[in-house]
Amino acid sequence: MSSPPPNQPSAGYDTSSSAAPTSAPPSAGQYPPPQGQYPYPYPYPYPPPPGHMPYGSPGQPPYPPYGYQPAPYYPQYAYHPGPYGGQPMPQPPPTVPTPNLAGQGAPPTTTPGPQSNAPPAFPSSDASVNVQAPQAQAPYYPPPPMPMAYVEPLWYLGTPIVDPHAPPAPHGVVKVPGYDPAVDYEKIQKAAGSGRGDEAKLTATILPLNVFQMDALGDFCVAKLGKRLPDKLEKCTTGNYALALRGLILGPLGYDVELAHKAIVGLGTNETLLIELILGRPAHEIRLLIAGYRLRYGRDLVEAVKSDLSGKTERMFIMALNAQRPPDTLPVDPKQVAADVETLHSAAKKREEIPFCEVLINRSQPHLAAVISSFGYKYKSLSKVIKKSFAGVIEESFLYIMHGAKPKRDGQGIWRDAKMLEKSMAGLGTRDQQLIYRLIRAHWNPTRFEAIKDAYKRRYGKTLEHRVKGETSGAYRDLLIAIVRSSEGKK
Repeated sequence: MSSPPPNQPSAGYDTSSSAAPTSAPPSAGQYPPPQGQYPYPYPYPYPPPPGHMPYGSPGQPPYPPYGYQPAPYYPQYAYHPGPYGGQPMPQPPPTVPTPNLAGQGAPPTTTPGPQSNAPPAFPSSDASVNVQAPQAQAPYYPPPPMPMAYVEPLWYLGTPIVDPHAPPAPHGVVKVPGYDPAVDYEKIQKAAGSGRGDEAKLTATILPLNVFQMDALGDFCVAKLGKRLPDKLEKCTTGNYALALRGLILGPLGYDVELAHKAIVGLGTNETLLIELILGRPAHEIRLLIAGYRLRYGRDLVEAVKSDLSGKTERMFIMALNAQRPPDTLPVDPKQVAADVETLHSAAKKREEIPFCEVLINRSQPHLAAVISSFGYKYKSLSKVIKKSFAGVIEESFLYIMHGAKPKRDGQGIWRDAKMLEKSMAGLGTRDQQLIYRLIRAHWNPTRFEAIKDAYKRRYGKTLEHRVKGETSGAYRDLLIAIVRSSEGKK
């Protein structure tokens, strides 16, 4: 039932002259007004009968309108702040009985008691007046917004990998659905034998396994023998075959971690290997490499590089290990491209390495592609400028990064990697260790490896498989040929 409009009597109220206002509004300071007087020209009795709310200001309906109950209370929707965000308020819901309406919506008649300014007690012994007035509730303070946590992608060299921080699976638990490592473990045990292993059977067992299956097999081997699988096979395999098989077993991240350690320890530093492991890499892969190195060797890779290098070369690698290269998904800023072109042009004239490092290391691949194109259009080929202005490891590093983003070919370093595979086999003698790690690191991403093989054939007029077959022999050759073929049909 709606409330009566202003200046209209409500059904059931006494609107006789004794109840209507009979005098002027009370003077200032006179509160409450005498019986029958109300500050506003309403023909309603004042004070209101017990259980009835006083009406509001002119032009507004009474609150709550007579005949309405307050909104029901649901504690599950009322919250107050807690240590972990909103928590249910601990108070029970009040009882709100329905008022006893008589006649045509008239208020129940009660015998007025002594006049008082205090509101009627609630709940009252008279159930007919138990209409609850609006109650102040505890304010709601929403929990502070949680920051968006950035989760590093578990991808390395173009393939998904196992979290390096994940503990080994309990023995007997299926770690990879549909794969039982016990079967391959028994095959390896038979192929390894007590002396020289059967390389053909080892290759046929290990090469088809993906990264997750190899990880499950490694956990199973440790649980059964108390030693890692590559350490077990080290005694029954030799030479370059053993090096290549070990790289396959370690997986993408584990193999790179071991290569980084080999590049630093011992007499001298293998800067060429460090260049391929650290420069031109996405930021998340650099962080994974650092984490894997610490887990394996208990030492920070940044500190290891600092202790082994010096001068501008050290600063260049430290900048790369800081992993601040933006993701390739960000849009290219033309103004920044123009500024970088002028920075490189000025640094080349002065033969300053650090400005080149800052641009080539801390820019995304699409941005570098735009810089290379703009530089060549405005001045000359950036690769020719680098060869003229720098030498040694610095020149090799800058060219490696630049050819990895050069838009003339593919902008992804595919053409560059095909040329580096050829360099491993060109000239007198084959650089077997280079050939092994370049083939293994390339084969983790089958789609990209197929593109590298296609680029190699277009560049040198022969297949990569044919070239490898002519430079190697024995079980070592068979393993490398199997690696080259492993990407077929996996695009």
